[in-house]
Amino acid sequence: MSNDITSVDKKMLAILKAIQKGGNIPKPFGKEILLLKTYIAGTNYSDAKKVSDKIKKGNYLIFQREADNEYDSLAIKIMDLDNNKLGYIPKAKNEIISKLMDAGKVIYGVIDYKEWKGDYLNLDISVYLKEL
Repeated sequence: MSNDITSVDKKMLAILKAIQKGGNIPKPFGKEILLLKTYIAGTNYSDAKKVSDKIKKGNYLIFQREADNEYDSLAIKIMDLDNNKLGYIPKAKNEIISKLMDAGKVIYGVIDYKEWKGDYLNLDISVYLKEL
């Protein structure tokens, strides 16, 4: 098991922030592939409740590998563009995405749906591979 945590691609973060603010995406960054639709696991144990008023449908999400995570060596942390931790890709769905990220592929997410279920914040997302 590696102690490495994959860092967030700074160029991709800048591009996603610009798009979310209404900017256009440059042509070389225009091809994206939908990998899966899922939910964010662990929102109760993250910053999600604290920043829930800022979470909107269509917001971009950044992913960060946590190869040294004590519960799952394939863990992928999900954050908003301000680096607030929202949770994780569910363990049952993270194997292929983690391998793609480990191979240097740019993976990001988009909020599809937000709903409070009692005291639990449910966030459904789409996960994309960005071909650069």
